[in-house]
Amino acid sequence: MYAIIRQGNGKFYTTMVFGYYDFPKNKWDYKHRYCVVLNEEKNSLILQPVFAEKGLVSTVIFTDNDESNWKKINDNIMSVFFLPTEELYNWVLDKKVPDDLLQKCIAMDAEYDYNPYPYILNEKDVHDLLWAVGEFHDGMISEIKQTGDVLYVAMTDIWGCNLEMWFEGDIEYDISSRNPELYDPYWGGGTIFFHEDYIYLVDDEYATIENVTNGWCWFKARKMKYHLIPV
Repeated sequence: MYAIIRQGNGKFYTTMVFGYYDFPKNKWDYKHRYCVVLNEEKNSLILQPVFAEKGLVSTVIFTDNDESNWKKINDNIMSVFFLPTEELYNWVLDKKVPDDLLQKCIAMDAEYDYNPYPYILNEKDVHDLLWAVGEFHDGMISEIKQTGDVLYVAMTDIWGCNLEMWFEGDIEYDISSRNPELYDPYWGGGTIFFHEDYIYLVDDEYATIENVTNGWCWFKARKMKYHLIPV
């Protein structure tokens, strides 16, 4: 797993994620979720709250949700394979992570090739973006501009980040249902899917190809690229 760590006012850094711990006091408690990540200096492991103290705003924006090298105690407690999952939380809290394990984490992070402008090529890429932006919940289109066969779309207010997208090749779209002068511009959700060599983005999390051209806000193109901008 990999993530952007928001520091506020547009500042951020990126890091591998090495553990996840959620200790909810009730089913609505989001304030006791932590990720084990490297600090900005990349010389120590820290417990990073997933959400800010005030409001439901992400401080951790997950950009890669691959858990193939993770082990789980349950859905709330997990870590990468070479770290002792049960002990790790307290080790990090008490700053007692053994140096050999810390060095493994630093090396794994250094090997990761983070691409801030990825194309969406498969279902994993779709899932990564939907997870990063909370399935577009509460986002709104702030800018749209077409240059030749490339359509630029910017969205704001998405879970602690803004989003840039580029749709390329045989572009079609309809944003009339999100015209702020007539309708609610904020998306309740969104989904991305492939159909007959095209990629689609539609402003409903359960949308299918039948929803396109049927009163929804949607985009269609041969390719789609995006960029997450922490705020």
